[in-house]
Amino acid sequence: MPRRSAPAADTYHWLTLAVDVLATYRLTRLATADVISEPVRQAVLRQVGAEPPPGDEDPTAQEIVESLDEPPRLATLVTCRWCAGVWIAAGVTAARRLAPGPWDLVARGLALSAGAVLLARFEDD
Repeated sequence: MPRRSAPAADTYHWLTLAVDVLATYRLTRLATADVISEPVRQAVLRQVGAEPPPGDEDPTAQEIVESLDEPPRLATLVTCRWCAGVWIAAGVTAARRLAPGPWDLVARGLALSAGAVLLARFEDD
C-alpha cells in the first residue's frame, strides 16, 4: 500500500474521527433514548429492582429512574446519555483499534443514520 502524504493522512484521521463521533452519538441515543430500545431498558430496570412510582401508568425507563431517590447504577447507565456515552465511546475506540475493517462499515452506517436524524430536526413537518 502506498504511503499517504501528511495532509492526506491527516484528513483521513479527521474523517475517521468524525465517523466515530457520529457512530458513538447514534449508539448512545439507541441505548438511552430511542423508542425501539425502550423494552430493553425496561427489562434492565426490572432486573435491578427499579420499580415505577405507584399510580403512574406505563412510565418510560427515564421517568422511573428520575422518580427514584437512589436509582441502581445499571438503571442510571441505561438512561443517562453522559454515563452510557463514556462506555460506548470506549467500545467504539476499541472496535476501531481491534477490527478497523469491519468496524468501519458499521461505523459508517451508524454515522449516516446519525446524520439523517440530526438533519431531520430541521424539517418543519
